Amino acid sequence: MKISDIYDLEVDQVQLDFVNIEINRDYPLYIDPYLISTRSDPWSVEVDGTIKSFFSKVVDYIRNSEHSKAIELFRFMSEPKETCLGISKTGTKNGRGVGQGNATDIINEIIKSKAIETGVVQNIEDIVVFVDDIDKDKLSDMTTNIIRKHLIDYTKEQCKIWGISLFNQDSLPYWNRYSEDWEISKEDLLFYQGRELLLVPKAIVSYISEYNAQKYGWHFVVTNERDEQLARRSSLVKFKKYKNGKGVYYLPKKDVDNQITNQISNGDFESRKDYLRQYTQSKPELFDRFRNSKSKEVKSLTNDEFMKHSGSVSIDKLVDALIVSLKSIPIGTKNASEYQKYIKSILEILFYPHLNNPIIEEKIHQGRKRVDIVMSNIALGGFFHRLHNINKIPCGYIFIECKNYSKDVANPEIDQLSGRFSFNKGKFGILMCRNIDNKELLYQRCSDTYKNDNGLIIPLDDNDIIFMLESLKGEKDEVENFLEIIKKKIILNN
Repeated sequence: MKISDIYDLEVDQVQLDFVNIEINRDYPLYIDPYLISTRSDPWSVEVDGTIKSFFSKVVDYIRNSEHSKAIELFRFMSEPKETCLGISKTGTKNGRGVGQGNATDIINEIIKSKAIETGVVQNIEDIVVFVDDIDKDKLSDMTTNIIRKHLIDYTKEQCKIWGISLFNQDSLPYWNRYSEDWEISKEDLLFYQGRELLLVPKAIVSYISEYNAQKYGWHFVVTNERDEQLARRSSLVKFKKYKNGKGVYYLPKKDVDNQITNQISNGDFESRKDYLRQYTQSKPELFDRFRNSKSKEVKSLTNDEFMKHSGSVSIDKLVDALIVSLKSIPIGTKNASEYQKYIKSILEILFYPHLNNPIIEEKIHQGRKRVDIVMSNIALGGFFHRLHNINKIPCGYIFIECKNYSKDVANPEIDQLSGRFSFNKGKFGILMCRNIDNKELLYQRCSDTYKNDNGLIIPLDDNDIIFMLESLKGEKDEVENFLEIIKKKIILNN
């Protein structure tokens, strides 16, 4: 059963901010520390700091030859079954990652490799590339243990959004970056049939198929070695002469790869990862290039990828169902919570992965004010990226107010939303409402707010939501183009 089925959420994966795992089956995705390190939203930055704090401690101990202390840091590296992520050998979620016995083996492999002392490994994700017997399962498991408190807090927030009950219990150990030690605390935790579950943001999981030894070895090390052997005309280099008398020297990459394999077989290197370590020691810039190149390739999975993987209904059927749901929500204060929850799930499908980590009823200004929904802006392109980079509107957070009114929203609602803005948090918001009879008048009011330097507000009603949902059946850029048109009307309104 999926999380959405267990708790009768009646939503699809694309309407959820977390991975909608099936608790009794493997889910072949992994928490990806490299992906986390590339993200700029506040939650990911904080999580990345915790990961780096732990690994920095490991690095310090190993470089100071305090190996027993480094081993001690791994004493709480258990096999985390709470996320249900990864692939097990048996087909049940028993895992093949970091077990209690495995943890000691992992740190011993790291110490044995000397990858840290030589400076080859500087980040926790690098050990997948250079340390033997460590794969993406184990990397994901280690990361889960380290960031468990962040996942607990995230789970609490998601359960608050969806009305899921929690139970106060002692947590499993997690790394505290400030005390630089493992801690346990009393927490409100999610349990199902006596089993703890941790919800994981879908924006931080991947297949870990790009940042690994295979990709680094083939595309960077073998390629570089091939180029060097061509330059010095090694014995592996071949010459091909054409009928016109001209010729060319060439060397297939597979011949270089076979040479490396033979060197390993002859005992010149302990393993392929040992070869990569030693090669990188003499050419550290090669791994720097690899790491930088992956920052452009390693991205959060798209909604389309999640839908394909989870066996969701077609986007056309989902859109049709969402439109029916919107029209069925009665207007009025009695149904304000239902409307707010619906809008949150709609924002997920319309704006992920540009916006994520929605928080309901977020307190601001020392708790004196609340915002219906706040989302983190992590856009690397498109409408939400242009807001900051071109329009120079601060928008690290996006503020959303939901008004389930029968009448048009007006200045009081605009003033309420703009009153939530600040330079540090953001000065862009979306005012969601059921119907706008006079859009030009409302745009003019939003324009007045913008011209008075009180921030930019885009109002959207049911018809706008339906148009954007319908556009998902075709060109997905149409959603952002639609927002761009409204933004232009408000900014240029005279």
